[in-house]
Amino acid sequence: MSLTTQDQHELQLNPSAIPSPRFKFRHTFTLPLGHSVARAQLLEGEKLLLVIVDRAGNLNIYLDRLEAMDGAITRGRGKSLNREKIGQESLFAYDESKKMLAVVSLDKLLLHVFVFDDARGFQALRSAIDLHPWYGDESVSICLACFVSGSEELILVDSHAQARVFSFVTLQFRPATLQLEKVPYSVCSTPDGACLLIVQANGNDLAVMAYHWNTFGSTEGIQLDLAPLTVENGPAVTSLINRTAVHVVVLDLEAHACRSYALDITRKVTEFMFEEKGARGCSARHRAGGNSTVHNCLIDCHVEVWTRFPVLSAVQRETISSPTHRSARTIVFVADRDYQRYAPHFADMIITFERSTKKPTGNILKSIQVSAVSFTVFAAKLCGGGERSNLTRNRAWNISAYRAGEWIVEFLCLIPIHLALAKDNRFVPLKDGVYSPDLERSLLGADVNRIVDNLSFGWYESLFQSYMASKPVKVVSSMGEQPVGKSFTLNHLVDTSFAGSAMWTTEGVWMSVTPTKDALIVALDFEAGVHSIERSTQEDTLLVLFNTAISNLVLFCNNFALSQDITGLFQSFQSSSTVLDPNANPSLFQSTLVIIIKDIVDSDLIEIAKEFSLKLRRIVQDEQEANFISRLHAGKLNIIPWPVTESKEFYKPFPALKRQLDKQVVTHRSAGEFLHLMKTLMAKLKANDWAAMSQTMVSHRAQLISALLANALAFGYAEIDPEREPLKNLDTDMPVDLPDTPHQLFIGGGDDQSVSRERILTVLRRAWEGHTSRQYTAEDEWIAGLTQHLKTIVNLRVAHVREWLDQNLSRFQEVGGGGSYASLDELKRHFESSIVDLRGNVQLCGMTCADCQLRCVKSRVHEGTHDCQPVHLCMHVCDFCLELEPKEHRPCTMSAGHAGKHICVANQHLCGKVCTFSGRHRCQDICTKVINHIDEGHLCAAPVHACGKPCDLSNVQLVDRSMYSCPGTCRMPSDIDHALHQCNAQFCSIRCQLCKRLCANQDHMHGLNSDAIHLCGQEHLCTAICAAPGICEIETAPHSIETTFTGRNETFQYTKYSQVAKRLNCVKLIPPNATKHKGPHNHSQDKKVAHFCEAKCQNCGYFCTLPFGHPQQEHETCHGSMSLTHWMVDALDDIPLEIEGRKFSANDEGALMMCNLVCSSMGRHVHIDYCHANDEAACTGNEELQHLTRRIQPNPDRAKDMLTHSLFWKRSGFKDPYSREEQTNFGKCDAMCGGPEHTATGGGAANPSYCVLPLFHAPLNPNTVTAPAGVGYISNDGHQFACRNPGVVSRDRDVQTGSS
Repeated sequence: MSLTTQDQHELQLNPSAIPSPRFKFRHTFTLPLGHSVARAQLLEGEKLLLVIVDRAGNLNIYLDRLEAMDGAITRGRGKSLNREKIGQESLFAYDESKKMLAVVSLDKLLLHVFVFDDARGFQALRSAIDLHPWYGDESVSICLACFVSGSEELILVDSHAQARVFSFVTLQFRPATLQLEKVPYSVCSTPDGACLLIVQANGNDLAVMAYHWNTFGSTEGIQLDLAPLTVENGPAVTSLINRTAVHVVVLDLEAHACRSYALDITRKVTEFMFEEKGARGCSARHRAGGNSTVHNCLIDCHVEVWTRFPVLSAVQRETISSPTHRSARTIVFVADRDYQRYAPHFADMIITFERSTKKPTGNILKSIQVSAVSFTVFAAKLCGGGERSNLTRNRAWNISAYRAGEWIVEFLCLIPIHLALAKDNRFVPLKDGVYSPDLERSLLGADVNRIVDNLSFGWYESLFQSYMASKPVKVVSSMGEQPVGKSFTLNHLVDTSFAGSAMWTTEGVWMSVTPTKDALIVALDFEAGVHSIERSTQEDTLLVLFNTAISNLVLFCNNFALSQDITGLFQSFQSSSTVLDPNANPSLFQSTLVIIIKDIVDSDLIEIAKEFSLKLRRIVQDEQEANFISRLHAGKLNIIPWPVTESKEFYKPFPALKRQLDKQVVTHRSAGEFLHLMKTLMAKLKANDWAAMSQTMVSHRAQLISALLANALAFGYAEIDPEREPLKNLDTDMPVDLPDTPHQLFIGGGDDQSVSRERILTVLRRAWEGHTSRQYTAEDEWIAGLTQHLKTIVNLRVAHVREWLDQNLSRFQEVGGGGSYASLDELKRHFESSIVDLRGNVQLCGMTCADCQLRCVKSRVHEGTHDCQPVHLCMHVCDFCLELEPKEHRPCTMSAGHAGKHICVANQHLCGKVCTFSGRHRCQDICTKVINHIDEGHLCAAPVHACGKPCDLSNVQLVDRSMYSCPGTCRMPSDIDHALHQCNAQFCSIRCQLCKRLCANQDHMHGLNSDAIHLCGQEHLCTAICAAPGICEIETAPHSIETTFTGRNETFQYTKYSQVAKRLNCVKLIPPNATKHKGPHNHSQDKKVAHFCEAKCQNCGYFCTLPFGHPQQEHETCHGSMSLTHWMVDALDDIPLEIEGRKFSANDEGALMMCNLVCSSMGRHVHIDYCHANDEAACTGNEELQHLTRRIQPNPDRAKDMLTHSLFWKRSGFKDPYSREEQTNFGKCDAMCGGPEHTATGGGAANPSYCVLPLFHAPLNPNTVTAPAGVGYISNDGHQFACRNPGVVSRDRDVQTGSS
């Protein structure tokens, strides 16, 4: 369980506060078959002490992080205790503060004591302690055991209900004993070491007694007044935040809840506890006056708010657009007495606050109208007692009126949201402010685009994406040491409400937004972002990288009096400057760095600012063009010595900071653009993708547009289900304002494309107003009108979608400086190709209908017979009947579109006999000559009696070796001799050999030519791969969905990313009527676009980012995880090496660490490489390497050398990614002085003293060589140190001790 920051704050102020813990993570582990748990104890820092009994009865003791416990059990990396030596029955006790484990053997009466070491695990403190002198009598046995918290003492309770305290120092029991009525159910010590808690069972009920350790055995116990407890829900004791906040925790099985009771333990030492007095305090017992008002929390809480948050900030939020509707601030207290005392008390409180804090408030606080009334008056005046008209007339207080949206934004912008964490050497973006293990598992193996799609920022998502999407954005962030008031500074600058003082330190990065008239001010509050012992160098670097990349103004707060190591302070900044290349990311790294030096008195302002400036200047000189100020902040730096907190001058620099923010160039032109940029940056940091930001953003936008393009072209909408979503500018959320047709168009897809195409075309045709006038209009004119109608519909849709594309892609073309992006070019080509298909799908066939003389109105590529779609009978009245009375008019019975006159019954008005050419193609069968005509032969009205034989365009072999035959029949007159049978198709009916469209050749029979080429007459995309030397595009991709790190110390899953060298498709277009383009294949026609070098880092596998054939002697890259390396740990007893919270042993994979950060984490170190010499003698005399004579993994039979950091990177061929200061440090010897003054004491950090000589120096002789200028000493093993000789110090101490 974890506590919220509010709970943590409450517990710091009041240890008796009852928090509401939440389950944040879930961890599981698996036991081998036949094994059981003997003890499980949760420890601080998400760790677990676990004692397991195997099948043979042996004990295995593990202490590890919860997430690593399953791997520890699988590998058996615990402390093993043999059952024959430890005994058959045992009791266990563990003290967390001392890391001490006691194992009491009940049958052997031996006490084993172990101490846990992070490197070695559990180690025996001493030999087993024999308990026979005290418990040798068979009539007594040990029943319970527990530690006296924070001491080396163990309490043992025997079968006679006697409790005794055994000391590991004196190896004796305390004189005092505690005689209990009966053997208790359980015993435990409070974490603060103040009390012993005895749990007694009475049947199924439990009672808890407390005994002070200081009066152990001499006083009666105190029974705790707790809710009824039973054996099924026995209590446990823990502490929260600090060991004095003691809680009894009970698992309520019926209510499915975990309940706790805070214990208020008093003892003499608590009389000296510091408690704050004065204006901020609410405790009456610490106030001087006897007439002080008490329990005014509802009033006095205003002081806490005014103190922690701004009253009058430098940047004012302006969300409400109608200020005239905002009434004056009014506070009405509903009470039952002393109404006249509220306003004076409130006024005094304001005066006291302004005098004590010296915070600028303007007239805001004094203008608050304070009053108190009874509930009856309140209800009558505010709520009204009669009709609604009386309500308005009698209302005493004016109520502010806001637009609902503005009020919601004003409210939500007061709530910060958690953006990301840095844990386990990874940058972890959060979804809607919550860490979700399920989401993390679902993103295993996800690429950057998928990660972007899964990120959202809670209530701020709609603010950026819709409500204020078009507003420009400025980002101001705050980083610094712990704690220097980063959140307080940010709050008072931009009117945010980060509760940094309540959280003590901010976890990860939090975001809040301050809407102003001209822009949205996005505030990012980072946890103790640099030089923190709570986070690794890699985690620091990732947070700093995110901060400097996205911000416009970076506030770096530090306390110069506490930290004068300027170089170390900015090490994370320097490390992050080598990860993302600012030149390749012009939209990032546009901030000004403002260094705020806190708590500086007036007399020191100039000197401290000068000293700070000189040290930064030295960093710039040492690092040259690689310095972080130039790379991350474009050389823009400002140093502000800040006055002492709560001094008169403390709040004066804030207006200057506001002016600095106002001067910053707007790099995020709209909130929508900023949202896309920030999500992409966070996803890239998570995926270790160091490619150009613009390339990734273009890829994501192109992928999103491609996914929506089908709907856009078919329907004119981005989404159809569950409801229609219009085409919008994705950066401003504004719809594309162009007319469009409401009709659906066919663009392909689906199971039965032909049926769908013809169905949609039918709907479009019927939507034409001239649809029903076909047989009353000349056929050619009607077909031309329909064709124009279809073209107009398509043109409207194409214009609408093209404008949508332009609005969503134009900014990327601006960022690219006119250059091209492969994904963007591919999207545009796909769009243009889709337009051709869209137009082709509404192109009419135009062939003669199979059942009448009208033309087919199906699509040109339809299947089946030709069809004119309406009825195939003529709709006109018989021409001969027109001479009769109207009632005798009869309809024409000829086929639609027939030649000649309209006839109802042929044999009534004309000859009507069988046509001489009956049976021939298109013959109308009935003679239409006059009755009893004298000329020979009967002839129908058909203009041509076609041959009707199959078209000779048959058995044509295509380029794919398939055969094609035209389904048409010969349309040549049957009475004319002809050698070639040809149907009436005007165009070639064979499909284009480069696409699926029909050939555009107007000679239907040209396919009979042996050299015939079938092309559609359009431009085509070249499908060949780029042939230019080098790598077209470097893509960071997930190596596998789930990669399992299996080391000798822990096992866990993570996403393994690697870089892929991509060969892109050629972007050159094949001209119309050609099968290939001129010139070589290339993925870009922009001459500025270069191909990348093909060299790859031998450690992480990341490619060189310089152009192919670059003139630089060394390759350069932004390194990734060291997936190609293995650890070699040179240590006795195979002790693992712990770096950044992870343990590594020899031959473990190095994938968790990054090439450009791991060396900083290790400090002085060596690298191992295979020996390049033929014999060992060739390795001697080289100051940068040392030959290894022992066999080590991997490949133990192959000789290896130890290399300096410098030689290692020279051999790699890649530029050393570390700062010059680090490179110099890495080249020195890693031997450390063993003096006790260099070790960590009292909770402070260690201050090691290293040898000042080169790494592989020859040993110095301490008898012949002395330290230069008498500073330092030469050790017996030949190292030179710049500190005092610990041996001399020890002798001095011995002399002093001896003389006393």
